[in-house]
Amino acid sequence: MESKAVFDLSYLPLKIVLRADHYAELPPYLGSALRGVIGQSLYQTSRQAYDFLYANGKSQNGEKDILNPYMIVPPKPCHPKTAVRQGEPLEFQMVLFGEASAYAYPLVKALQNISQYGLGAQRYPFHLEFIGNGSSNRAVWRNGQYYEAGIRQENLVCRQLEQVTGAIIQLQTPLRIRRRGQLVTSVSFPAFMRNITKRIGAITERYGGWVDQTETEKILELAEHIQLVKEELHLEHMERYSNRLQEKMDFSGLMGEIEFAGDITPFVPWLSAAEVLHIGRNTTFGMGQVEVLFL
Repeated sequence: MESKAVFDLSYLPLKIVLRADHYAELPPYLGSALRGVIGQSLYQTSRQAYDFLYANGKSQNGEKDILNPYMIVPPKPCHPKTAVRQGEPLEFQMVLFGEASAYAYPLVKALQNISQYGLGAQRYPFHLEFIGNGSSNRAVWRNGQYYEAGIRQENLVCRQLEQVTGAIIQLQTPLRIRRRGQLVTSVSFPAFMRNITKRIGAITERYGGWVDQTETEKILELAEHIQLVKEELHLEHMERYSNRLQEKMDFSGLMGEIEFAGDITPFVPWLSAAEVLHIGRNTTFGMGQVEVLFL
């Protein structure tokens, strides 16, 4: 059952399968490593596609990250390292937002050449085995063949449920929300709603689609009346290496779950959207992935 539309946003979810040519020891969280190797290959494959996907999220002065038109959803973190045996698959998703789907073909070509660059600091070689549409399950690339029919965008569903009196939000990957320059250690319902409404608004404004601003304002007012029932969170300490800065960067975020109570019914479309789009900082690397259980 769908409610009246309060936003319209299209996206292309690509399921990507690589296979290890040799035994590989990779970082626990692969969002940064995958982003880096795809970017290297894309830069050599198509500068136009690289500029749109990788450089479009910069302000004109090149200093501030605004919003990237894609998101990488890596495998779940594996501590203390991700060990992949020779011949084993490595699966992840890459989601293209709005106008970014026009660059699906050069992205596929770049993924075909990914074995030239290697993953991780040791540049372990992986080769492309399969790309599919993560929603329709149609093939996009297999055995050297490109299937254009698989490049079909999905619309972000404005889901509706009736008589929802609570929600449990499970953080699947570290959630990074900053306030006054510091990572928050507690997440209120209004803060959660501010993040997802702001993210939808930013994506649609920059890459196509729309959001009902009147409904957004109404939702943010209603969020103040939702009560926190239980919060079981901990700070997951992680780092990533920045090739641009040539140094390690803090990548820590909150993990665990939060339970809220109240009339959750009007928030269902937005909470469901958060499951697809993620929230908080560094979503490009797959951070802020959530799963919502409606009560």
